[in-house]
Amino acid sequence: MTTNLTRDEAQSRTQVLDVSTYTIDIDVSNAETGAPTYLSRTVVEFNARAECRTFIDLIAESVAFAEINDVELDPTEAFDGARVGFPVQKGKNTLTIEAQAIYSTSGEGMHRFTDPADGKVYLYTQYEPTDARRVFANFDQPDLKAEFIFNVTAPEHFQVLSNRPETSRGPSQEASRTTDEASSPAITHHFAPTLRQSSYITCITAGPYEGATDEWRDPATGRVVALGAWTRASLVDHLDAADIFSITKAGLDFFSSEFDFPYPWGKYDQIFVPEYNLGAMENPGLVTFTDGLIFRDKVTDANYESRANVILHEMAHMWFGDLVTMKWWDDLWLKESFADYMGGLALAEATRFTDGWVTFALRRKAWAYRQDLYPTTHPIVADIPDVEAAKLNFDGITYAKGASVLKQLVAFVGREAFFAGSRLYFQRFAYRNTELADFLECLAEAAPDRDIASWAGAWLGTSGVSELSLKLTTAGDSGASGSFGASGGFGTGSSGAVGKGTAPVRRPGRDSITSATITQADSARGANLLRPHTLEIATLRRSGRSLVPIDTIAFDFSTETAEVEQLVGRTLGEITLLNYSDHDYARVRLDPTSTEAAIRSVSRIADPLSRALVWSALENEVRDGLLPVQRYLTAYARSLGKESHAGIMAGLSQTALTCLDQWVSQRNFETGISGLLGAALDALAAARSGSDAQLHLANLVLALTSRTARCFDGSSAVTMGRSFASQILAVPVGEEVDSLTPAPPGEQDSAGAGTDAPEHAATSLPFRGLINDHALRWNALTALVCLGWADQTDIARENQSDPSSSGRLHAETASAAMPLPIVKIRAWEVINEAGSLSNDVLSAIISGFVAPSAMPLIENYVDEYFARLANFWLDNSIEIARRLVLGLYPRWSVEEEAVVEKTDAWLTEHSDAPPALRRLLIERRDDLARAIYLKSTQSSRH
Repeated sequence: MTTNLTRDEAQSRTQVLDVSTYTIDIDVSNAETGAPTYLSRTVVEFNARAECRTFIDLIAESVAFAEINDVELDPTEAFDGARVGFPVQKGKNTLTIEAQAIYSTSGEGMHRFTDPADGKVYLYTQYEPTDARRVFANFDQPDLKAEFIFNVTAPEHFQVLSNRPETSRGPSQEASRTTDEASSPAITHHFAPTLRQSSYITCITAGPYEGATDEWRDPATGRVVALGAWTRASLVDHLDAADIFSITKAGLDFFSSEFDFPYPWGKYDQIFVPEYNLGAMENPGLVTFTDGLIFRDKVTDANYESRANVILHEMAHMWFGDLVTMKWWDDLWLKESFADYMGGLALAEATRFTDGWVTFALRRKAWAYRQDLYPTTHPIVADIPDVEAAKLNFDGITYAKGASVLKQLVAFVGREAFFAGSRLYFQRFAYRNTELADFLECLAEAAPDRDIASWAGAWLGTSGVSELSLKLTTAGDSGASGSFGASGGFGTGSSGAVGKGTAPVRRPGRDSITSATITQADSARGANLLRPHTLEIATLRRSGRSLVPIDTIAFDFSTETAEVEQLVGRTLGEITLLNYSDHDYARVRLDPTSTEAAIRSVSRIADPLSRALVWSALENEVRDGLLPVQRYLTAYARSLGKESHAGIMAGLSQTALTCLDQWVSQRNFETGISGLLGAALDALAAARSGSDAQLHLANLVLALTSRTARCFDGSSAVTMGRSFASQILAVPVGEEVDSLTPAPPGEQDSAGAGTDAPEHAATSLPFRGLINDHALRWNALTALVCLGWADQTDIARENQSDPSSSGRLHAETASAAMPLPIVKIRAWEVINEAGSLSNDVLSAIISGFVAPSAMPLIENYVDEYFARLANFWLDNSIEIARRLVLGLYPRWSVEEEAVVEKTDAWLTEHSDAPPALRRLLIERRDDLARAIYLKSTQSSRH
């Protein structure tokens, strides 16, 4: 049996088959009984161009009945566990298959979830790329589109939704439950036929979901579209439907107008579901989202912006991906890159998040840059030989790099031409499948004066990222202000001069630029790959206390070097910023003068997008070993309390924690974390009451405090951080945490957390307006667990006060994080029975297992990991296997070089391992090798 459908197999079916209609009967009336399977019956009508033998995809426990053209098949011979083979006749064919499909806990297929808050059972389906076959028999590839008719039998109290509106319902005559199993009568829901679409975007949800409804009227056609927003009963009080509908209506206005193609799918339901593997999925008419986007506790504006972006991303798919779909997963970018770009564009132009591109510049593009530097990097248009490769290709290249390159394409051809080409694309290929060439042809027709083919070859067919640097000379020097980007660094080519902390001396009156040369180099493998770049360059100078752009120029070039004559004669600024406005996809190297100014004054840059771009440049310099990690952390510490943009705050803290977790050497760790923790505590004390900054800083302090488990000498900052965690647990949910005054030992927390804490400094940090909630309490408790200051009694008490699914996951993490050998032994045993765990519970336990600890308690599991690695992949679905391989990779080992050697040995010994598994391991090995390199540079500087 193989579940790995190949491109060649899919193409062979496409050449023979033309699918017209599926009629699918799903009976989940036993969902609440704990039954492992449910009834799935499919009747598919299709035409064959020739007589042959083929197969239909189905992963199920068993097949009870199979029939092709009134000829019954022997299920024991026809079904191998993943496929049903059968003969077809030329012309019309009808295939009927009845099977027992399996309820899922991995988020693949028909996922079943029991809410610990109230015991209610919820179902939803998730199929991308090829998990529709886990629910019903189908030709599970994107280019065999068809009409789907669903009939779903479920308990009477379940709300059942699908892609299309329900047409009728009635008592079930053939419910799969016995009378003893039944808790309520069963109802069969009949849904209208879908429009012609791919199998992977069909969808069913069933359960006691609750929510709200609204409607949107198309301004152009006057047609009314019904809207719905749904979630499980225990979260419905937190479903801020008004905000969700506001974003939804703005998006529908924007896309319907810009694409000049009315929303085609009828209704627009959005449902937030538990234990979801993705952020969301673009099922037409029934978009599914992770219910982590329903905010039970207070969050910053960055979270609301992120949710709005996800809503708009999935909405863009209604056109890019659903209406017009790629033929195979090689062109996955045709939908994901477009949706990522269009979601960002609509966010900035149609919603209150007018600076939405700021977060994209700092966080999404950082994801792309990281992915593009791996040995496994690939072109945006990738070679995807099978569906396992497709599963792992939902990565930073396909999403963030693709979207970034589309921003560059819009700058290259002009916005109007880009949208004109997109409109032509929808009109020409509606309800069909396409390849890259089809879109490029439409774009070339809309922009005849641009060489689209050459542009696509340079950007879409190549891997790696360009590095741009600027050499400036002034009247007062002889070229010392020089270039940045020649040789050295980890996997890149730069000199590292910035690492010495020197910059040219600025001479008043002699800062007129006499020459400016821009250079591009390919960072991926040192190849001399040249791309066309359309960008802006800005000069930032002081205006009062702020740095603002004084001069900006537009510039196009495609050569290795080019003279920027527009800069000659202008006055050198504090910072010269390449790729101002962020139209280009390139890693920008700041010149030494600009780097020094940025480290001192990045928070003074008035424009948040420019600020994000400068931070991005500094992060890339750190990642490549060109800027010492400690200098970056110093700059970050200075920014705490000064940064006001929630998205930038979130991005910077993520990078700072990566620095501490992976790149700071052990000899510098305590100094680094003490300095950051002290700066974060001071900023927290000064933060405005109830502000985003206050909430962000509170969580940052707790995140840093959990990492002080690795500290042996407690500084005053470490002491205060630990006291803050104890103080959080002393304040009930909903009440104000108004100050931080360390209590004497043994009195920190009436719940018991912190009873073994050392004596604290008698200092106090007053602040007001921080309202305690479950999220803060769990973060605090987990930090104290890592320190050994809280135990299972404290965890159980907290879980009792928060019995939600979120509380359960936090409890699993905290329990596995306890710094005791027996706890790690038991967690490892549970992890190795991954098939019995749900996806999110597994991840929660892994997170606790690898949590910071004062002692290397899990060092003995390095060899266990490599011994179990092959079975992780073979014994589990790809989603569960991916979580095991990535989550348990021993980057936590104190013997990092040995882990790299063991990784290399495993890869050598398992050259025939699945390529998808090898890719995951190669990328983790690259991360660890980078960490070793960056730590070695710190040692060499001492």
